[in-house]
Amino acid sequence: MLPDPRLLQALGAADGARQLRELDRRGALTEMLPELEAGRGFVQPERHYYDVLDHNLAAVAAFDTLAADGPDREELRAATNWIDWEASLDREIDGHSLVSLTRLACLVHDIAKPATAIVGEDRLRFPRHGPRGAEILRERLPAAGFSDGATDFVARMVRYHLRPGELIRSGAATDRAVRKFVADVDGHVLPLMLVNIADGMATRGPGYTRENFRRHCLFLNYVMERAWNVADVGTAPLVTGDDLIAALNLSGGRLLGAVLTSVRRAQAEGSVHTKDEALALARTVLVSLEAAEP
Repeated sequence: MLPDPRLLQALGAADGARQLRELDRRGALTEMLPELEAGRGFVQPERHYYDVLDHNLAAVAAFDTLAADGPDREELRAATNWIDWEASLDREIDGHSLVSLTRLACLVHDIAKPATAIVGEDRLRFPRHGPRGAEILRERLPAAGFSDGATDFVARMVRYHLRPGELIRSGAATDRAVRKFVADVDGHVLPLMLVNIADGMATRGPGYTRENFRRHCLFLNYVMERAWNVADVGTAPLVTGDDLIAALNLSGGRLLGAVLTSVRRAQAEGSVHTKDEALALARTVLVSLEAAEP
């Protein structure tokens, strides 16, 4: 059994939110993912603009603005220009693009809110809705035709979508806490941060401002830097500075350091696996850096 092609088409589209809303209008979306239906009309606390289902769909719309060409994507990438976005996101899990699965994670990130809702301290709360959502999805997604690998990725994104804020709730996160966070999301820190930001954008709805977005960009940058700084590649580097000097006719200096850093980061993220792949990436990075020089 494979996932419904209509769902896969929507998840892979630049206008994914629009296509998912059309599926919902036809009654198809909650046939494919029945647990979403409980969120329809389920009113959230005051700071939320939408009910639960519309909030989930609004998170997809927010993700669409981060993934497609436009001012949000441009500003986010300018604020995090040290991240190799293509190397981080242009990957697949069991034939599904990482972007499509991240869009799915946005769609279902609050799927367990209705099931976990309680009134405490005179306000509505949703304790452990992330972990409960992951449990629901580990049953639902295989039944909907998704592979174990795709299910595991989406479940982790949902389970830990609030973890970034928890990391800094009591001040700067310790290296140990950051390492555990990276391990818990299986190294997929950037997709998790995109789900986290999309959630924040959808919470405020039309009240979300450019200043809110700039703060989110800084937050993503902080978490990604911390995750990178505590990461341990765990294996010998695929290429050394001497390899780059010989293969690219580089001398020591700023360019060599920048290229070597990009390659090591790609190795840590799992986007290059062999020396030949690392050298090919190094050549691409060098051309980009040379072209950007005045």
